[in-house]
Amino acid sequence: MKVAIIGESYSGKSTLLRILAGEHISKASGYFGGVGTFILEDQRLIKLAEFYNPRKVTFVHVECFDFEGFGKMWRDERAGEIRQELVDFQAFIHVLPFFGNVDPVSAFDSVDYKILLSDLEFVSRRLKALEKEKRVHRVDEREVELLQRIEAWLSEEKPLFSMELTETDQQIIRGYNFISLKPQILIVNKDENRLGEELPERIKKKIEERKSYYMETDLELEEELSELSKEEIAQLMKEYGLKESVKNFLVNNILNALGMITFFTVNEREARAWVIPKASTAKQAARKIHSDMERGFIRAEVIHFDDFMRAGSEKKAREMGLYKLEGKDYIVQDGDILFIRFSV
Repeated sequence: MKVAIIGESYSGKSTLLRILAGEHISKASGYFGGVGTFILEDQRLIKLAEFYNPRKVTFVHVECFDFEGFGKMWRDERAGEIRQELVDFQAFIHVLPFFGNVDPVSAFDSVDYKILLSDLEFVSRRLKALEKEKRVHRVDEREVELLQRIEAWLSEEKPLFSMELTETDQQIIRGYNFISLKPQILIVNKDENRLGEELPERIKKKIEERKSYYMETDLELEEELSELSKEEIAQLMKEYGLKESVKNFLVNNILNALGMITFFTVNEREARAWVIPKASTAKQAARKIHSDMERGFIRAEVIHFDDFMRAGSEKKAREMGLYKLEGKDYIVQDGDILFIRFSV
């Protein structure tokens, strides 16, 4: 899983990357200032590992990139090039500065403008290319019409997440990876004196429009606290009125923001967490594990984590009839434990 930390230069992006990845940060190149990895430490997987005592426990890993393209490296004429650097990311963590003399509304609008301009530049180029193609062979007029609507929408400085798109529309543009459609998690980086201060109404409204996950914190303070013991961290966070750390917040919310769920596989060799889009089938979950499992899928033996914990052991859960045999079209639920039966 790949996410980009975006925002203006000196907003706290690098600080956030250090908080998330610790010492495991590598130098990046081009528009990226650094890259690190943090794990989604799922307490359910930890509890399953206590039951099975496997040789290996594998959490979901998130690759996090500090993206400078919307900061000091931004140029309007580079919008298309900068956009291309972001198309493979699944989500953005937007760090918004709210300290010193920084105007958070201007900082927010600046990043919004750059995202919209990047998509608009791409659409304009694509429409010109289709116009040229028309002279040689037929093109899909539905694509032309949709891109014209998208161009008009973006020209009014409205992001694509707010545009009503039918299933057919979404199918047509699926391969384009518009960056204004990607989910954003907002981290409002305040200084110590502003921790109790209300966000400007304009930013609140933007967050509500996006249905974005967000939190307010002091990243500099959190980095300093990360060197203390858990007990000291808890005490000082309480004193500063911080309900949870930014790392815990992201661990708990990033999958929801992405529209993903977690399922587990567990045996004496390995306990592992996997992530898939919501409404995925058992067969699609099998493909996530291995293509052979999808190809030779027979059925899935399924128990939900809560039912497993209620039973207290695999043996007891089987005696209670809590394991269910499900076919390829079964919709996997968050927290399901899957045993895939397959033959190749």
